[in-house]
Amino acid sequence: MDTEVARLKEAYAALGEGDESAALAMLAPDCEWRESAELPGAEVFHGRDAIADFLRHFLESWERFEQQVEEVVVEGDRIGLAIHLTAVGRASGVELDTRYAHVWTMRDGLGVRVDAYRDPEAIRSVLAPESQTPASPSASETAQNAT
Repeated sequence: MDTEVARLKEAYAALGEGDESAALAMLAPDCEWRESAELPGAEVFHGRDAIADFLRHFLESWERFEQQVEEVVVEGDRIGLAIHLTAVGRASGVELDTRYAHVWTMRDGLGVRVDAYRDPEAIRSVLAPESQTPASPSASETAQNAT
């Protein structure tokens, strides 16, 4: 996954330069992009072409748009990215300084699904190892529950 992580970091940097092609190259043709449900107008985009349109329109809104990947968590076929975004609105001049997360599900080196989260800490809970199961109750807890 080291290669995929490096390519993803390059793709996010390229988006800051207004070049969405590196990000699109990381996506499988049949991919799905899910915006955070916490954001207004959250949508699900199906397929590389729909995501390309979304990214183009989104990037047009910004005079300046820079993303810095601050943390990476890899679990199985998923890569979580905690991202720091600074941007300036093209029409409004409003400055934005925020953090968020994307979780990429990878297949054969390409993203088949991208889930966006408003809270960058989400990568820890979303990517908790699937092999972790809740601890078994102790003998005293089992005895208390039996009564």
